[in-house]
Order: sequence, then C-alpha cells, then structure tokens
Amino acid sequence: MVARSDGKGGLILGVEKIQGREFAASAGCSGYVLDARLLMDVLGSLKMPGSWFQVWCKQVALQNANRADDQLREAARGFVKTNQRDLQARCNLSAASVNEASQFFTHIGWQRTAKRGILQLNPWLTVAGTSGEQEKWQALWNGAKGPACVIPHADYPTEWRQLREAEKKAAESARRKEKVVTLRQRRPVRKASA
Repeated sequence: MVARSDGKGGLILGVEKIQGREFAASAGCSGYVLDARLLMDVLGSLKMPGSWFQVWCKQVALQNANRADDQLREAARGFVKTNQRDLQARCNLSAASVNEASQFFTHIGWQRTAKRGILQLNPWLTVAGTSGEQEKWQALWNGAKGPACVIPHADYPTEWRQLREAEKKAAESARRKEKVVTLRQRRPVRKASA
C-alpha cells in the first residue's frame, strides 16, 4: 500500500509491487523505492557520523512533492535547489561536515550535482513523484551518467575516510618530493637622480 499526496491536501492510495533491494542492483532496473523503511534500515546500519545522516534527511525533505507550484519552483520536480551554505544553516553544521557528507553521498551514487545549486537525489532511492515522473528522472540520471548506486556495508564510511586520508598523504608526499627551484631575486633598478 502506497500513500501519496494529491497536491490538494488529500491522499491517493494505491497498491504497488516492489522487489526488495533490486533498486540497487543496476541502472537497468525500473521502479523505485516505495518502502522508506528499507532505505532507513540501510542508513541505520551504516556506522557514519550523525551529521551525514542529518544532511541526507534534509536533502530528502527539500524535495517538493506539491505539483500546484510547478511554475513557481526554481528547480524542476525531482531535483533539490540547495547549496552547501543552505545545508549548513538548515542543519546547523560546519562547512567541513556538510562538504564531507555531500562528497560521501555523491561517491556512493545517492546524489549528483545537476548544475550549480541544483542536486538530483538518486531517483531509485527517493520517492517524490508518480511512477511516470520517476521513469523520467531515472532517464535524466542515466543520461547524465549519474554514478552507480552503492548500498555500502556498515563500515564503509570509515573505510572511505581512511582511503581519502591515505590519498591526501600520498599527494602531499609526492608534492614534497618535487624539486623546488629557487628563483634569484632581481634587484630593483634605481633611476639616476639629476
């Protein structure tokens, strides 16, 4: 049983079939997550900072399911108009916390930047429209070569952080090994006084 808003304050009830976690199997899979409990179960199993969870929840909440204001909306339905400063204010978090969460969710294919200030949350993971709209958003995601969705294991956030730290150290080490050539300073030319 699925309940959706009709945009006029009422609810539309329907029965739809889902196939468990198949949404994560491939981009060729049609359909979308109707069971929010499944996504929350995945999020609850991840050993990630609470700030990441908070950022994800705020982004999902920013999806506007109301069709009545389509002409007034700056971002098309299925997309979220926000940026890191906006998320910092909404979540009361530091820039570093929001940035790291955004990088992680992009890395695992749960979101992509459609254009500056506009995010598209993976349409297989979020419900914000009809099945026809979902198919359209899935086609846009695939057309933009959106990242493949990963359902990470519980310790993946820690592994991801460690991998990033190792990459930073390797880049810093490589930078230090580069030969630095010092340039001779030129003496300022003095003009002869008359």
